Amino acid sequence: MRKVITVPSSLLVLGGLSILLVAQIVHKSIPDKNTKGFLPPLPRKEIVKVSSMEFRPLLSDYYLVKAATLYGGNKLVLSPMEVKWVAKSLALSLALDPYYFEPYLFAGNVLPWCGGADLVIPLLKEGLQYRHDDWRIPFYLGFIYFYFKKDRIRGAHYLSLAARLPSAPSYLPLLATRLYSQAGRFSPAITYLRSLYRNTKDPKLKSIFQKRLKALTIMATLERLAQEYKELYGRFPGAPEDLAKAGLLRRVPSDPYGGRFYFKKDGTVWSTSRLREVKKR
Repeated sequence: MRKVITVPSSLLVLGGLSILLVAQIVHKSIPDKNTKGFLPPLPRKEIVKVSSMEFRPLLSDYYLVKAATLYGGNKLVLSPMEVKWVAKSLALSLALDPYYFEPYLFAGNVLPWCGGADLVIPLLKEGLQYRHDDWRIPFYLGFIYFYFKKDRIRGAHYLSLAARLPSAPSYLPLLATRLYSQAGRFSPAITYLRSLYRNTKDPKLKSIFQKRLKALTIMATLERLAQEYKELYGRFPGAPEDLAKAGLLRRVPSDPYGGRFYFKKDGTVWSTSRLREVKKR
């Protein structure tokens, strides 16, 4: 909760003039050809910080409201120029109050869907320094990297950070390891899960982590043997059964989740269960 500020009336007048100056309300608007509208100019962060004085929280709210108003006023569709404008407005809001959560919420949940993923990543990364105990910010980063940037490794990294923070949902560790495994990075996933298993007291969670560990360990072994198979035959195996026929595997392992392991064309291994419980018919 923000601290309530009590100031003399003379400072209120001075502050109001400062806000008008910093917000540049009297300046000519910037035309946006894509929407046939106009966008008010935004000042540099350095000017905002110097001019806002004791009114930083108020001005921080102002820029957040301006961003939200533009988004809602355009029926949830923004032009590229408007996306940049909203991102800059949120950056100004956070420059004035980097602990204010709502701009991070807006940045992480709205702008990526409008084509602004690259613009909000720096804002969220900076937010990690100020709200280092808030799992939501690394969660937003993880989702953006995974879904919008198609980068499973970085997505899993930030989801792993989020999973370690207080109040994080219990499903985050499993989601992070799934992303690692989909990218063929079993080693960091296994290391991460082993750490969680050792530090978890909840029997139910320990059982969940143990099953995921078993599946990932099998997949890591299959992937290693697939490389050996290629060295022998010049190609990757088509199925785990090929490893058994070549004498590299004593028996084909079963998926703890009830699915079936298989190899992709590049030799990486995955399962038809997608590391989720398969419902028996």
